[in-house]
Amino acid sequence: MAGKRPRAVLCSSCRQLISDQEKRCPYCGAVAPGLFGLSPGLQKLFRDHLEPTTVLVGTCVLMYGLSLVVDPSCVDLGIHLDFGSPSGQALSMLGMTSGAALARGHVWTLLTASFLHGSLLHIAFNMSWLRSLAPTAIAEFGPGRAVLIALLSGVGCFLLSDLWTDAPTVGASGAVFGLMGALLAFGKRRGGTFGAAIRGEMLYWAGLMFFMGMAMSGVNNVGHLGGFLTGLALGFVLPYKDRQRETRLAQLGALALLLLVVAGFAASVLVGLPHFSPGRC
Repeated sequence: MAGKRPRAVLCSSCRQLISDQEKRCPYCGAVAPGLFGLSPGLQKLFRDHLEPTTVLVGTCVLMYGLSLVVDPSCVDLGIHLDFGSPSGQALSMLGMTSGAALARGHVWTLLTASFLHGSLLHIAFNMSWLRSLAPTAIAEFGPGRAVLIALLSGVGCFLLSDLWTDAPTVGASGAVFGLMGALLAFGKRRGGTFGAAIRGEMLYWAGLMFFMGMAMSGVNNVGHLGGFLTGLALGFVLPYKDRQRETRLAQLGALALLLLVVAGFAASVLVGLPHFSPGRC
């Protein structure tokens, strides 16, 4: 049987045209520069199917709806700020994080909790910010890096919160603050009028949201700080597109994290379902 026919692909590191069967890039020396033939497929996947803003917002909306459906008799429908609140049982079964969950070894909740929300107002507020910030992060860092920033900022948010406060918590605000931190870092690195404008805008909005969090009860300010610092660090570490086009390795990492989120939801349901009692509000 004839071997697989070589194809021309771009090196995932230096972007030079090479064969997809090269074990090491002849230009920059990168190992597996064609990502074992996955590079073209990843490019098509992120271009045509995994638009990050749609994936992040869509998953949050889907999980919010599911959290209402699994325990409908306990949904809070009172006319107040907590309107449309899922039950604590439902959130716990789907992947809410806390110090206790972390102590039990449920580390996947550091990823899944970003996609769960505590009320209709909570998800509406966070989704409006995601839809506002994510396209800018995608434009400046690339889709794979933007997903990495959002998801890892969520991890940083919940890790600090779980270790510091032990309180059960959910929400995409860690990712939101992380995107603000990353764009602030980008503005600082980019410089010039454009960089200064982005830096100033992110400083203004992050400062305002931190102030609002301090003024309101029930807001996880520790988590917001963790998300912001994680995003800030990633914004200084990750290359931005003006300096280096996004590599397929970044997209592969983003895809791996998204698959870990799906696996985390499955693990939460498998662990929580035997103890779940609908209607026990």
